[in-house]
Amino acid sequence: MRRFLASTVLLLPTAAAAVIVTAQVPEKPPTFDVAAIKENKSGENDGRMGGPPSRFTATNMPALQLIVFAYDNTPTFRIEDAPDWLRKERYDINARAEGNFSVARSGGTDSRTSMMRALLIDRFKLITHMESKQLPIYEMVLAKVDKSLGPQLYPTNTDCAALIASFNRGQGPQSPPLTRDGVPDCGGRWVPGKVTFGTQPMAQLAATLSQVLQRTVVDHTGLTGTYSATLTWTPDRTTQGERDAELPQVDQSGPSLFTAIQEQLGLKLVSTRGAVDVLVIDHVERPTPD
Repeated sequence: MRRFLASTVLLLPTAAAAVIVTAQVPEKPPTFDVAAIKENKSGENDGRMGGPPSRFTATNMPALQLIVFAYDNTPTFRIEDAPDWLRKERYDINARAEGNFSVARSGGTDSRTSMMRALLIDRFKLITHMESKQLPIYEMVLAKVDKSLGPQLYPTNTDCAALIASFNRGQGPQSPPLTRDGVPDCGGRWVPGKVTFGTQPMAQLAATLSQVLQRTVVDHTGLTGTYSATLTWTPDRTTQGERDAELPQVDQSGPSLFTAIQEQLGLKLVSTRGAVDVLVIDHVERPTPD
């Protein structure tokens, strides 16, 4: 919910008494105190974002990925009218603000996203709006009549909130706990051919599969609570979003993604259409060099 601050008081005298009318304006979003931006022309493919608690850094990041981060990790397939240079040109950013950022781990609020959004609006002259469109989607449902889960999807109840809080206080373990599959708990990761996640709601699995398939996946399993899983398949080199150069060595005799979802997780994806929120880019400019 957006908060408002009283900013102006007007006194309008009447025959009976003065009436106080308060004009309200939206609170100014948080911004970086200092931010330096420059184009990265190294020609390298790797990029990263992060930084120590008091700073935010982006190194060799495509401009479009900066928009993804700033708009709550809106996937690129839900961003429309992006000019080609947003995908091709890469930038370095070094920014800081007073105090330490509250960085989200495994969900939650990351205070840097709103600051990045303000930076893009200021330096890239970014103007956007949201639209709801009827687009192809997948509904993720239980595959079996008895509603049983597959062997690689199982409920877990690690107290991730407490674990994240200890990380933010600098008191967490040096490495996160592992699930029974030996993958880090309280988070998720995907590479072509493999998805792992620990102690996450099913909505997070749907969001991860959306990235893999480059199509919105909606959780209709009815499963509550949190789960851990490991999903492996043979990537389809024609699948959008899984570029050949990124494919690791995988078992070419393995199942397809859709088969693996059903056999390993006890779920299935049903193709249909539904309302999807898309971020439309109305205007954007290359930033002026620092």
